Amino acid sequence: MPWLLRRVNQHYRNAIRSKLTEGGLGDLPQPGYWALTALAKGAHDASHLMIEMGVTKQAVSKLVDTLVTAGFVERRSNQADRRRSDLVLTTRGRKAVSIIESAVKITERRLIAEVGARTFSQLRQALEEVASSTTNAPHHRDDTRGIP
Repeated sequence: MPWLLRRVNQHYRNAIRSKLTEGGLGDLPQPGYWALTALAKGAHDASHLMIEMGVTKQAVSKLVDTLVTAGFVERRSNQADRRRSDLVLTTRGRKAVSIIESAVKITERRLIAEVGARTFSQLRQALEEVASSTTNAPHHRDDTRGIP
């Protein structure tokens, strides 16, 4: 199963990479796809990205530094807590999100054409159920490597 999920994910990643490169944003690292999308959907700081992406504080910190340096995100002081920084998409970041969303739609249309709308809908529903289950939620992530 992990290999099948990886292969399907590769369709999305390849389409996103290709469209970002065409749009002059080929310097966005792959984990940045998910971070920018999470920010566009309402995440507003590193702690939200940790939960949404299911990664460590150190990984998010390094990614955010990269995204800020590349001009996709800017840090702003949190008005309620000056020790925290809010993360805000820049114009470049919003352009990347638009391209990512477009690439995802194109990929999904292609997959639907290959397997049919019913099969694709069932796959999406099953994956949503697995992804939202309490034991598999990112904040309950098992950091032990190699356990399927």
